Amino acid sequence: MSFNGGLPIRQILVALVVIPVLYLVFNIYLAGSFLVALAMLVVTCLGALIYLCDWGYTYRYLFPGFLGFGLFVIFPIVYMVFLSFTKYSSQNLLYFDRSLALFRQETYPVGNATYTYKLYAQDDGSFILYLEDEKDPTKRYASEPFELKAGEQVKEEQEPGILRALANGEEPKGRALEVAQVTREKLFIPMRGRQFSLPDGTLVGMQGLQKFASRERLWTINADGTLTNKKDKTIIRPDFKQGYFVNDKGEKVGVGFRTFSGFDNYIRILTDPRIQGPFFKIFLWTVAFSAISVLSSFSLGMLLAVILEWKELRFRRAYRTLLILPYAVPAVLSILIFRGLFNQEFGAVNEFLRGIFGFAPEWETNPWGARGMILLVNLWLGYPYMMLICTGMLQSIPSTLYEASAIDGSNPLVDFFELTLPLVLPPLVPILISSFAFNFNNFNLIYLLTAGGPKMVGGGIAGETDLLVNYTFNIAFRDSGTNYGLASAIATVLFIIVGFLAWINLKMTGRNVKI
Repeated sequence: MSFNGGLPIRQILVALVVIPVLYLVFNIYLAGSFLVALAMLVVTCLGALIYLCDWGYTYRYLFPGFLGFGLFVIFPIVYMVFLSFTKYSSQNLLYFDRSLALFRQETYPVGNATYTYKLYAQDDGSFILYLEDEKDPTKRYASEPFELKAGEQVKEEQEPGILRALANGEEPKGRALEVAQVTREKLFIPMRGRQFSLPDGTLVGMQGLQKFASRERLWTINADGTLTNKKDKTIIRPDFKQGYFVNDKGEKVGVGFRTFSGFDNYIRILTDPRIQGPFFKIFLWTVAFSAISVLSSFSLGMLLAVILEWKELRFRRAYRTLLILPYAVPAVLSILIFRGLFNQEFGAVNEFLRGIFGFAPEWETNPWGARGMILLVNLWLGYPYMMLICTGMLQSIPSTLYEASAIDGSNPLVDFFELTLPLVLPPLVPILISSFAFNFNNFNLIYLLTAGGPKMVGGGIAGETDLLVNYTFNIAFRDSGTNYGLASAIATVLFIIVGFLAWINLKMTGRNVKI
């Protein structure tokens, strides 16, 4: 099929997709992300070949799925594992090249030359900087038009703007802004972060609110990669183990940079007392929480399913509908409601217990009370799903088995343990394993109900009710060091554990299919 006898529609559509993507790839490459641009270019070319060549016909329907799988599943996993082998935190945030660029841009005032300035606003929204030497008014300079956004923090590694000398009688174009207008329109902050170069190469930058002054670069980059301070002649060198520039005394200078750390993050999990103690304690609680949650929800769900399958029970459908309601209410709302109900001072649960039994558990300040509250709330959230699954399993068992058992003189209790459970449990094993894996990473329940509290004594940011996934979140985003590398290492361990459970799940599912 062709369009007006010209190019096929398929080729036109591919071109409409590929051309903008190639433009995006080019801009990403210019921004310095070479690997990302290369990966996008390879994927774009592969996609174009698949949709344009006849040999790729079979893969045209699979390519979007593989692309999405690689982008949203494989890439995050690979990137997470990669970060776990790096020293990457709020203190080691920048890449080495950018950290070095900050040193290159550091300047210090030299000489006595100062300049008054004005900003000239242009019709297209850009600005021209005008400088005039205070001692020699004949020395006047103007920059090329440049962008300036109100309140914007200018990147420190930005190259200085070029100033040219103005001839006698020459004036910059545009509308002149006085210093008060610059301050009022919030242009002072981005101006303070910029530097400009005079025709002779001398750097100038803002000094206070009303003047520019001559400046000189502070650091000289040596051939061996070290940097020399021009003011005090100290020498610093990059330490790729610490991810910092250090002086001869080993003291850190400037901002840190990302560096490869090997297995240090994994070793730290096992050896650092500040992490080792909380990690293993939280790991044991995570396993116990997952196992108890699965066992309790399955037991209650199975019990209710068996009771509701009793044909002599009146209003069975009404009971079943009421018992499924917790599954219909969004979990977030249920958790927040229970947080209010279990409030230690004013919650309805403690008010009831005080009125009936004369005591009230410490749900928020006692570690075991908080864990008990979490297990109770998770039981409420989890039993309806298990009840539905067990109901379906029970209805698939032939009633003739129970009739034959009744003839042999059996009773309901014997029937449950000798007939029902052996028939229902094997097909439910993969579901129970999946439920265990889900509860292993049940971030929302802990985050919304207790936020990990109460705090673990000597555990730093760790809480008594934190699961490993919450502990990882706290390390990555709430710790004062925001250690992304360590958090990625813990997340990788979690991924291996959950992946192992998924593998067991698949094995059990395959075995049941064969049966």
